[in-house]
Amino acid sequence: MYAIKVLAGMIDIHTDKLTEFFPHLKQSTVYLGRWQVLGNKPTIIADSAHNEGGLRIVLNEIKKQPFRKLHMVIGFVNDKSLNQVLSLFPDTATYYFAKANIPRGLDAQILADQAGLHGLKGRTYKSVKTALAAARKKATEEDFIFIGGSIFVVAEVL
Repeated sequence: MYAIKVLAGMIDIHTDKLTEFFPHLKQSTVYLGRWQVLGNKPTIIADSAHNEGGLRIVLNEIKKQPFRKLHMVIGFVNDKSLNQVLSLFPDTATYYFAKANIPRGLDAQILADQAGLHGLKGRTYKSVKTALAAARKKATEEDFIFIGGSIFVVAEVL
């Protein structure tokens, strides 16, 4: 709301229309894949953050959530440098490494090997859907499942 008020003072903007629109942004624009809730008990969140800045925000938000155990279904594209990004992920989570079903998808074993250098442990899966199924099977109602790392990974579960 503050940003809308500031903008209204700078340009000709109909604040009443914006304040009606923003609470319904997702429904109005089909804005998918940003902190999108896919389930409860366990909580399942998908987020398409895929760079260091975006993932830092998402991972900080995850820390604020109540959960017993954290499960991370992640995959990346093969042309990204992952050293900085992987260092952001918590080493206390259980990882489900998957390859997005696109030519640029990073092989799950290569991802697991790189993640292991950062203390991230888990198993590899042939697809994002099988990785998510494994996380769901292992998770309890009090757990938290995150799906992300790449827009393409998130797209496969939406």
